[in-house]
Amino acid sequence: MYKKLLKEELNNAHLNGKAIVAFRATWCGPCQMIGPELQRLANENDDINVFDFDVDQNVEFAREMGVSVIPSLFYYLDGKLVNATKGYLPVEELKKQFIQK
Repeated sequence: MYKKLLKEELNNAHLNGKAIVAFRATWCGPCQMIGPELQRLANENDDINVFDFDVDQNVEFAREMGVSVIPSLFYYLDGKLVNATKGYLPVEELKKQFIQK
């Protein structure tokens, strides 16, 4: 599942199974490049939920999460933050981020 949200719509949905909380912006080139990769990942993997947040509409949430660079992605596995990445990654690399190190 791929969803664009505001923080108040998240309702801890990212704490179930595999989830990516992504922070992007419409004016950011790398953010626009990773958007289709995130959608493809969600479409091809029923067990991964992607929650996409526009930093301009979710300024406080981005601050809470410590976002200083976009795109910033946070990877959750059964409620536990297992990884975080910054910048563009292709879909194959996105999938690998759930492997706990």
